[in-house]
Amino acid sequence: MIQHNQAILALDIGGSAVKHGIWYNEQLHHQASFPTPLTRKNFYSSVQELCDSAYPEFSIKGIAVSCPGEPDELSGFVRGLSYVPFLHLGEFQNEFSQTLHLPVSLQNDANSAALAEMTLGIGKEHQHALFTIIGSGIGLSVVEDGKIIKNTTDKINNFEKFIADTIKTINNAKVSPVHIGRTVSLKSFKLPQTIEGKDVFELAKQGNAIAIQEIERMYTALAEILLFLNEAFKPEIIGIGGGISNNPDLLPMLNKQIDALATNQTSKLNLYKSLYKTFNQPLSLPNIKICRFKNDANLVGAALHFEESHS
Repeated sequence: MIQHNQAILALDIGGSAVKHGIWYNEQLHHQASFPTPLTRKNFYSSVQELCDSAYPEFSIKGIAVSCPGEPDELSGFVRGLSYVPFLHLGEFQNEFSQTLHLPVSLQNDANSAALAEMTLGIGKEHQHALFTIIGSGIGLSVVEDGKIIKNTTDKINNFEKFIADTIKTINNAKVSPVHIGRTVSLKSFKLPQTIEGKDVFELAKQGNAIAIQEIERMYTALAEILLFLNEAFKPEIIGIGGGISNNPDLLPMLNKQIDALATNQTSKLNLYKSLYKTFNQPLSLPNIKICRFKNDANLVGAALHFEESHS
């Protein structure tokens, strides 16, 4: 009798695309993506096709889901709001499992990335870390004493952290490659459909004034977010994941903007200092690192979570 490789199908559901890969023998295989469907029915059909196409090389034993919002595996609901409405329209996890006749695990996307990086990546040697995953929005995962804090009220448990999270939320659209792509597409080409974030960076290199302006706004907004988060949470490292982490210019440009903001006496950070710091006490600069798994961190973490919950 032929023994097929038992593997996990990992899914990372985002606002514009569903990334997927097959987790086997501690590695991802056959990573690809498809546009995020508008309905659950179409989503389930697309996932069923992935399971079928994996055979005979792999036999899918379960589905590991990374998604936005606040997944609750006790109830099967994905609470909160996100750019994927079908996730939040009633119970999801059990319905998905019953439709495909496979066990399904759920985990927040930023927490998935944090699990991947704390287990196998940049966080292995650290106990206190933040992970910001940048896609359609900005996901935040907090690690304290080596453990991922999954409850929002535990994460944002004082006013300083609340202010930092509010700054992150306000700057969402300025940082999201999806929003930036839509803005550049509308202003430069008068087209309603979005262009990919990597294309915006390429347009900026070619001298497109609108792309340059949006990229500059992005670096300023992201630097501001990271400075506020660093002051509020005081992590050893801040890891950045999502599609934006594939850009080789990200880290040097971001550090340059952080240095500029930290020394700019007219920035809103100066107001922050007047509220929370003594006058001559400088802001501490974040130790920023790109996630080892970059855009695949959510997939790896989702698979690890499935293994933990179905061992």
